[in-house]
Amino acid sequence: MTLKAGDKFPEGVNFLYIAYTPEVADVKACGIPIPLDFDKEFGDKTVVIVSIPGAFTPTCTANHIPPFVEKFETLTSKGVDAVIVLSANDPFVQSAFGKVNGVTDESFIFATDPAAEFSKSVGLSLDLPPAFGTRTARYAIIVSKGVVKYIEKDANGVVGSGVDAVLAAL
Repeated sequence: MTLKAGDKFPEGVNFLYIAYTPEVADVKACGIPIPLDFDKEFGDKTVVIVSIPGAFTPTCTANHIPPFVEKFETLTSKGVDAVIVLSANDPFVQSAFGKVNGVTDESFIFATDPAAEFSKSVGLSLDLPPAFGTRTARYAIIVSKGVVKYIEKDANGVVGSGVDAVLAAL
């Protein structure tokens, strides 16, 4: 299946994440991963999913995610209820990535797409050398009330999946 604008967002999508709390604010503190049921949490909301091939990688760390953090208030002022940064990294790595980016808002979630299952199912995964395995591609999706309003996958660099492209699509 290839997901495109106008499609209904797939049902039954579940990610994993570690909710930010002051008790686990230190990057060395580990929380407990919990399921993130997309239908239950976001079925009637507007959500931006921004996917990265890996936390703490050069492009993701320097160019892709910091602008989303910097412009989070602008995104919410345009009707976005939540931003989900998605990667095939485990939830502990994703949680640490959120912490080093200074994210404490419960509506800005660093989640795991285990084994890139969701991304594979909608044609948005990367098959890398065995040391890295299958990863989530670099992409952005705007889902509003269960419908894909925008979807863009980048082959190189940060263009259609970047915050400015997402803001322009809102």
